[in-house]
Amino acid sequence: MDSRELSEWMAVHRYYMPLTDAWHQTGVLASAMLAPYSGKGKQPRPSDFVPLENPPQHQQQLDDAIVLLTQQLRGE
Repeated sequence: MDSRELSEWMAVHRYYMPLTDAWHQTGVLASAMLAPYSGKGKQPRPSDFVPLENPPQHQQQLDDAIVLLTQQLRGE
């Protein structure tokens, strides 16, 4: 690939189809690489390789975590 072609691809991705986040890109690659080795109908989805964020917590759990961190910072 010469610099002209690279510039064209960069422009395409920048203006016409921006790349999604890195985790999604990695998930697409991983699922594509594993698909030939998976059973029929059992191909992995890209979302299988994206880490989940922490589930929402109840306000009391958040308050308890803040108290615990405060105690640890004070050396209690």
